[in-house]
Amino acid sequence: MVDNNSYQLDLSPLESSVLKEQLTHRSRDIWNGNVNMILNTRRCDGKFWDLVKKYPIPHRILEVIQLFGLYGVYRYHRPMIDRSLITSLVERWRPETHTFHFRSGEAAITLQDV
Repeated sequence: MVDNNSYQLDLSPLESSVLKEQLTHRSRDIWNGNVNMILNTRRCDGKFWDLVKKYPIPHRILEVIQLFGLYGVYRYHRPMIDRSLITSLVERWRPETHTFHFRSGEAAITLQDV
């Protein structure tokens, strides 16, 4: 049986030559052992939802929102922000290659994904 306490995970990239902005990227902190750095987030949608409450969105506009696939955002109003998830995604996003670098591999985001 393998002792899980002795397992070390190397979070650095296999090929670092494409990471030209590594000196200023957040992932550098992780590689240096500073892993307890959660990003501060802020919201700017509070007044928007107050207006929606005061002036409900007309049915025809809601149909367009559904057509564009954004009705879930409207329905949930102000969802909780998962700061840890946002931090993890920021740490794994590479602007040089426009991909997320995960432990399981890379993931590119296309306009269809957004």
